[in-house]
Amino acid sequence: MAPLTRIKGFSLIELLVVIIIAVSIATLGAPRLTGTLELLQLKRLTQKMITSLHSTRTLAISKGKEAVWQLDLKQHYFRYGQQAKKISYPEDIDISLTTASREQLSESRGNIRFFPDGSATGGEVIISQNNRQYSIKIDWLTGRISTDD
Repeated sequence: MAPLTRIKGFSLIELLVVIIIAVSIATLGAPRLTGTLELLQLKRLTQKMITSLHSTRTLAISKGKEAVWQLDLKQHYFRYGQQAKKISYPEDIDISLTTASREQLSESRGNIRFFPDGSATGGEVIISQNNRQYSIKIDWLTGRISTDD
């Protein structure tokens, strides 16, 4: 008769302890993950806006005529380019626009206008969500686009 050999493995109690620890860690880490996702969403939108502003400036210079970048705060989108490409953004992101008074189309809509020499009407776009904020500045004299990133 062969001797009994012990089968190696985990007991039910050991598995339950591991599951409880894993769930506790996941519960504590979830709010941090949500904050990280919001930050990424905010950074991505800021980068899209910067890219669209650069594209609008380049269009004005290359075509030799004015090009307009437009922001609609009520409908939550910005528009740019020859085909007036429309980019929507989430309603939980707050945006404010400071622009030349002649480019303020309404209380919730305004433009940044770029000229063939590269200059612009100038302005600032502030993008915020919860405690995070990014500012995009457009210099009126040079049309240079910068951020406080």
